[in-house]
This record gives sequence, C-alpha cells and structure tokens, in this order.
Amino acid sequence: MLIWTPDTVLFQRDAAQYGSYHKTLAAHLAAYLPPDAHVCDAGCGLGYLACALAPYCKRVTAVDSDTLALAVLREDTPKNVEVCEGDMFTLSPTERYDAMIFCFFAAMDDTLLLAKKHCRGKVIVVKRGWTQHRFSPQDESVRRDACEEAEQYLRTRGIPFLHETLTLDMGQPFRSREDAVRFFAAYGNASVDFSDVEARLVKTGNAVFPYYLPQEKPLGIFIFDAKEIP
Repeated sequence: MLIWTPDTVLFQRDAAQYGSYHKTLAAHLAAYLPPDAHVCDAGCGLGYLACALAPYCKRVTAVDSDTLALAVLREDTPKNVEVCEGDMFTLSPTERYDAMIFCFFAAMDDTLLLAKKHCRGKVIVVKRGWTQHRFSPQDESVRRDACEEAEQYLRTRGIPFLHETLTLDMGQPFRSREDAVRFFAAYGNASVDFSDVEARLVKTGNAVFPYYLPQEKPLGIFIFDAKEIP
C-alpha cells in the first residue's frame, strides 16, 4: 500500500504529468463503461485516473481517505468529478454507482464486499502484473495482491469475469540526482547513492527533468458484473 508523503506526492505527480499513463488507461477502461455512467474511482489517490475518466462519464466520484493526496486533485478538478474524502468501507452513497473501478485498491475480498454493496453494474479491477519490486536496487518479490492471486480468488468464488493484460509506460522523471536518490529511498526502502542507480537512468536533455527511469507497467484487468457477486 502506498503511503502518501510530500515525497511520494511529488514523484507521482511528476510521473503523471510527464507521461500519458492515466489517459491511456482511462481510454482503455472506458470501453467497458456504460454510456452516461456515474462511476466511482475507489481509492483514487491523487485523482489522475478519475480526471482522465471524466470525458467518458456523466459523473465520476473520486474517493480516498488521504487528505494530502486529495489536495492535489482539488487543485484542478473537472466539473463532472466529485471529490469525496472518507473511508470506502464506512461511506454510504445515496445511490448505487453504475460502475466502480478499483485500481490497485483493496484486496479482492474487500473489493467484492464494496462492489456488491455500492455498485449495480460493471466492476473493473486493475491489479499489478509484476511479481518483483520495480524500484528496489535488489531483487525483491511482491506477489501479494497481484494478478494471479486475483484471478484465483474470482474463480474460487465462481464469479464470471473477463481478464485481459495491458502494458503501459509509466517511468519516473527526476528533477535532479538528489531526487533520484530520494525516490529509491522512498519506494525501495533502501539507502542508496546516485552511483547505485545511475546505470538505470536515461539522460533526457530536458531542462526540468534531466533524468528518467524507464519503466513498463504490466497490468491485469478484471471485468465482471456486480450482480454476479454471491
């Protein structure tokens, strides 16, 4: 689970604004959404996916419990995106959503609990398609809550679903060498020097972001109907 700090907000914000990850993902997910839908982005974080979904939806409710993350979303919110600060497990919307999206949020048992309670249509779950820590200087397994685990859980519960994979670029730009070191400390939980990570970086020639960490992000996407949840 990502813990929002000033550093993680800065890095995620820079990555989102540097690339097109969220716009590309939103365009892909929109194909599964009903027309004129009221969609909930559960655990929206900084809200970039919710904002990218806005052109495809009648209304988007972006929910998160973290004040620091939502402050970024509130700086520039599309008119049809409602920001809701609170715990998904205790909130009580006045009506069920037409669709819900769970992007790296909640384990599958909690996802099904929330979707059954709050959704009347499509449920879209995005899980990590990688099993090794992406930003650790050493090899480190991160199998928890990955695609294989989610797929097995849905099969065990007997829920019909569509499963597809999608690989998108979401690398990390850096404003300085110092930022690169802080990034690996924040995400890799390791003490590093610039010399430890320099070989993984690309010099961009960009005055604002002179260094870039290329990174493909493989995703597993699961689509099913809330009414199929037992």
